[in-house]
Amino acid sequence: MRALARTDPGSRWESRLVRSAHPVVARVVDAAVSRRGVVRVPGVGVLVADPGVARRVLTDPDAFAKNGPGSSGALWTPVLGERVLLNMEGAAHRALRRSLSDLFSPRVVREVCDAAAGPLVAAAASRLRAGEDLDVVRLAREVSAAAIGVVVGLDPATPPATLLEASDAIESMVSWRTRGFDEGAVRRARAALAVVQDAAESAHAAKGPDTVMGRLARQGASLDDARSLAAALFLTGTGTVSSAFPRIAGQLADADLLAPGRVLSHDVDAVVAEGLRMTTPSLATLRRCVRVTDLGGVRVRADERVVVLLWWATRREGGFDPGRAATGDLRHLWFGAGSHFCLGAPLALAELRAMTAMLLDVAGEQGLVVSSRRAARRVLVPRYAELTVRTPNGRQVDRLARPAGPSRSDRAA
Repeated sequence: MRALARTDPGSRWESRLVRSAHPVVARVVDAAVSRRGVVRVPGVGVLVADPGVARRVLTDPDAFAKNGPGSSGALWTPVLGERVLLNMEGAAHRALRRSLSDLFSPRVVREVCDAAAGPLVAAAASRLRAGEDLDVVRLAREVSAAAIGVVVGLDPATPPATLLEASDAIESMVSWRTRGFDEGAVRRARAALAVVQDAAESAHAAKGPDTVMGRLARQGASLDDARSLAAALFLTGTGTVSSAFPRIAGQLADADLLAPGRVLSHDVDAVVAEGLRMTTPSLATLRRCVRVTDLGGVRVRADERVVVLLWWATRREGGFDPGRAATGDLRHLWFGAGSHFCLGAPLALAELRAMTAMLLDVAGEQGLVVSSRRAARRVLVPRYAELTVRTPNGRQVDRLARPAGPSRSDRAA
């Protein structure tokens, strides 16, 4: 089992982000998987950091389920009910995914991304070209919130902070030790999710062709399915995009690929894919072992928890290199694999592509440097609390002149 390469600045910063988010867990996991790709840790479960074994677990729902005791699906069942993408398996799950697949066609994704990211990304480019600082963490959070708002049919006048605060509230309720929610936590989670689910319900009832939820209703999907999809996309999408883009920007800077004359000639898709391999915002995903199974020499018991360590598994190929395509077991593993492969991946990719292309365009014209950055501490999804870029001759702008302040989790950092 090859150890992670941490000699380059990008790898060191990634390790710092993960350890800032999970100081104890990250060190325990690092030690546990440093020599073996599959290992049992008492009280935690069977840890899987080998890409091939990880893909096997994720693509075999008959042996490794996402529902039942110890799974992530079971965590959300009391909050969202039984029929949710996050906690379903089998024929019902496949049927629901098929009914939703058209909602993420290239045309729909392009429309959503243009509406949500277009104005924000254009304004960010203008600020950079004017020599101002740009906090890419703030940009990524606002773009991710705007995209989810468009998908669920949220009133455009709703401030991005409304969705971001709801996302932060739910994230603060979950840790690596969380096995379930008590009644109070269930009520708080439902209240936080109401902002997207109520919007989805209104858009579903209106059946308008200009909203994703309206299109869903016109296909004959139920209200419960609309609320389910809204919650699933909100829970999985907001944090992924807002974590990934600043980390991709950091990778580019640390590889000296934003400097004048050094901007990549690779296409944006390759940059985003390699950036996601290096960052993999969802550190891990959980499964329940259905029957006694051997995983990499470890005998896994029925109903034992399997922790698929995505961040550790995807980084086995070394440092950031957009010229190297991830193939085989690593291909798209940062979005999962099998029947639970991330349904919103096309939208997340479109958002990341729009922001990354803007960054590379400006860097190609004038070059960009990282003027400040700091890691967020004790958050579920590892991320920067701040990562500010500017052109080499840019100037620092008074923070009071900037829009909406950082989230509570950012302030805690």
